[in-house]
Amino acid sequence: MILGIETSCDETSVALLDGDGSVRVNLIASQIARHQPFGGVVPEIASREHLQHLFPLITRALEDARLAWSDVDRIAVTAGPGLIGALLVGVAGAQGLAYGLGVPLVPVNHLQGHIFSPYLNHEGPSTPLPERFLSLVISGGHSSIYDVRDGVVTMLNRTRDDAIGETFDKVAKFIGLPYPGGPEIEKHGREGKIDRKRFHFAMPQFNERSLDFSYSGIKAGAIRLAREHGVSAAGDPATLADFCATFQDALIDQLFDRLDTVWPALDAPRPTEVAIAGGVAANGPLRERMAEWGKAKGVIVRLPEKRYCTDNAAMIAFAALQSPAGAVDPLRVSARSRVQ
Repeated sequence: MILGIETSCDETSVALLDGDGSVRVNLIASQIARHQPFGGVVPEIASREHLQHLFPLITRALEDARLAWSDVDRIAVTAGPGLIGALLVGVAGAQGLAYGLGVPLVPVNHLQGHIFSPYLNHEGPSTPLPERFLSLVISGGHSSIYDVRDGVVTMLNRTRDDAIGETFDKVAKFIGLPYPGGPEIEKHGREGKIDRKRFHFAMPQFNERSLDFSYSGIKAGAIRLAREHGVSAAGDPATLADFCATFQDALIDQLFDRLDTVWPALDAPRPTEVAIAGGVAANGPLRERMAEWGKAKGVIVRLPEKRYCTDNAAMIAFAALQSPAGAVDPLRVSARSRVQ
């Protein structure tokens, strides 16, 4: 029985997993309401919220799973990357519990939690991992493609500036939509008859033909177009719908542009599956296009259950099951805002 703890950003989460990857319980204390007035996450507020919610959430998780402290065999905690103050709350709490219970502690890379999350199921054991799969991690702070082979993760690209989820949030804030911006832009981009030729966004490319993502240019262009055309949440609904739909298309188009470049360059035997993960993986149009891409390429596409797209402790506990390093001395576990 693994107790998972996740406090990397603005959601306190606790989970209990069996050794076969079955999720006994996965609880999340969301902080969206606390950060909404600011249009984004305020680190100091996030840290205080984690302090308030972490141990009551652990107690509730044990009660919901009808387990005792003595049933916990191992603890997994997000050690980074993330907001340093938020991470410290989870790491310190996990260290204290590991010493108090006399159980091993496994530090987990938050990104690896996302990478493996598409293989979690709402009920029953996890889906068996393939020997090799491609992972696209897209969230508020990350945009990267990874090659995962026998549990070893290799980064193929990353964003050079803003992440895709961050871009959704910043543009949404500018036009007056509430935080988080992604779901709001998706919602408005589905309303009415959409004119996809009304707004134009360029595809970012690098002179050295890098495969990296770049979303700062799209963000700046979106803000300029919104200003020029008077796009706002309080303005003309048709203009807002056209803008949201084409802006969302531009963000997703870049994902597939890089994916289409990465895929044929992979060495044989190619991955048998492609998985998407992270908060933006809950986006409906992206999931639809990803399923179509998989059919065209003849490859299995793993779409995570939406409950496992956002930050959650179930994915952290599950990643600990895949960790080749295993448990370490709790005193050697430290929170790191950046992880190479």
